[in-house]
Amino acid sequence: MLRRAAILSIITVALVSGGACGSGQDSPPSQPELPSLRSSSANTNNTVEQSALAAYRGMQQAYITAGRTTDPQYGELSRYAEGDALSVLTAGLEANKKQGLIIKGEVVLNPQVTELSPPSAPETAKIRDCLDTSGATRVKASPEGSPFVDAPGGRRVVIATAKRTGDVWKVISFVPMAVGTC
Repeated sequence: MLRRAAILSIITVALVSGGACGSGQDSPPSQPELPSLRSSSANTNNTVEQSALAAYRGMQQAYITAGRTTDPQYGELSRYAEGDALSVLTAGLEANKKQGLIIKGEVVLNPQVTELSPPSAPETAKIRDCLDTSGATRVKASPEGSPFVDAPGGRRVVIATAKRTGDVWKVISFVPMAVGTC
């Protein structure tokens, strides 16, 4: 549990592009595209996805920043997380503080929105991340402290839920899976 809540940060976004191949035969000239009703909905969903992902990334960044000094009361945490998510983050920081541990290194995120609900006016977003913690660890805060060996990091799936309240998106839950799950 400590490892699951211990490390989180840097953004890595994978872009996927696709293309179509032609048959080599001449085709009739295409007509100019007319604006569609779908484009407005697609733009809205894109904005919603970006807002939900910003909350997730912000939560991870706030946690890693708080973890560098082990500050369970770090104000930015509640800016991006609430409910169960905020409780888990705070508990992880409090446990690290009791053990005299801080977070060192970098974490790589690769979050994607997998579901928006309700589809017509999304207020909840499901997020799936392949979080890479292989470049980060917890260490003793002071050089004269006793040695500490952290569990090895690696790539793991994280499932999160972000919720919109008014114009603000916050992560309300997240579940890190075991190392090696992605």
